[in-house]
Order: sequence, then C-alpha cells, then structure tokens
Amino acid sequence: MRAESCADAGRRRWFGAQCAALLIAAAGLLALFEGSRLDLVLAGHFHDAARGGFPLRQHWLFDQVLHHGLKTVSYACALLALGVCAAGVRGRLPRLPRENAALAAAGMLLIPLLTTLLKHLTNRHCPWDVLDFGGYAPYVGLLAEAPGGIVRGACFPAGHASAGFAWLVWGVALRPAGRGPAALALGAALCAGGLMGWARMAQGAHFLSHVLWSAWLAWAVTVLLAGLLGSRLSLLPADGEACRRTACPPVPA
Repeated sequence: MRAESCADAGRRRWFGAQCAALLIAAAGLLALFEGSRLDLVLAGHFHDAARGGFPLRQHWLFDQVLHHGLKTVSYACALLALGVCAAGVRGRLPRLPRENAALAAAGMLLIPLLTTLLKHLTNRHCPWDVLDFGGYAPYVGLLAEAPGGIVRGACFPAGHASAGFAWLVWGVALRPAGRGPAALALGAALCAGGLMGWARMAQGAHFLSHVLWSAWLAWAVTVLLAGLLGSRLSLLPADGEACRRTACPPVPA
C-alpha cells in the first residue's frame, strides 16, 4: 500500500507538472506569434520574389526526400511500432507494460489523425497562399477571425511534422524501461518532427507557428492518453524502490 500510495502521488505530480507546462507553452506560443510578424519574417527567408515563389518547393531533396521520402519512412516505422505495441499489449514485453503499449499505439494513430482534422477546421493558409508571398489570402493569427470569401486554408497545424512529433508518445510509454530509452525516444521525436517541419517551412508549406503548435498538440494528446489509459509513469527503479529511496511517508492505516 505504501508503494502504491507513493506511485499515485508521483502520478499526480507528473500530471500536474505536465498540465502546467502545457499551459505555459500555449501562452508562450500565443504571445510569440499573435500580433507579430515573426512567421512572415521567417518565411520570407525562403521566398524569392524575383522568381515568384519558394524555390525549394520543387527541389528534389526537399520534395522527393524530406517530404515524400520521409513520409513513406514514417508510415513504415509506424507499422513496425504498432507491431511492437501489439506484443506489449499481449504482455510479451516486460519493459513495455500493456497500458503503455496501448498508449503508444493510440498516440501513433490519434496524433496524426487529430492534426489532419484540425487542418480542415482551423481555416489557416500556407505561406505560398499568403498575399505577402504572391498568394490570395491574408495572414491571420490563430485567434483572429478567418477571412471569408476566399478558398479555405488547410495548413494549420503542420501535418507532415506531426508524423515525427507523434513519436513523443514513446517518451512516456518507455518510462518503465528507464530514463535512457525514454529520453532517446523524446529526442528522436523532436529531431524527426523538427526536421520534417523545417523542410516544409523551406518549401513554403508551413509557418513556424504551424510546426510548433503541431508539437504542442502531440504533447497534449500524449498526456491526455496517458491519463485515460492509466499508463505507468515511473522511471526505473520500480515504484517500491523509488518510494523507499525518496523516503515517502507511510500511509495511515
């Protein structure tokens, strides 16, 4: 009971810290991009007014490798990961408990799906559609009213980057395997999502805010699923040993 109580307290602290961090991050993103021209300034570095567009949009490295190539690789890796999750759900992987395997599987599926859904609901345009870069739509912030009378946008949040950021869920799912595997998963997800997001920014497909909000969404979905599925969050050593090492007070009888 003592170990269980300590584990419950640890879960509450973890969820509290994650929710607070998510709120702070959301406030920071809104403060950074709403009412500022940062998105436009950064996108402008990839735009060539003389050539009338984003030169890297059709570049073979960005189009064939970093866009379509990485998309294909992400699909293949996701299928392999779902196979690992299936083994975990069956109890065949001691360091990937059933609850955590379910978390990883649900996150890998829901994060890209929710991102795609939001793209069609938010009505935000890609840089190549924005007036500043020769397009037809004004740039508007996330909280501003969407323009009417023009073709709807479907570019927010960043869908391509979400295929990389979806792996953030493994940073939580692998916590029972130890700090190293969990940190490696987090780092790999951030690098993959960042690379995929940057590539699409260079092509004029997304603003920086689109990419960062995509990462935020993946993080938020991961935390929500971890709570709903009752995932194990303790890093090695096990809960009981962690409780003894942190001198968790005894639970009243």
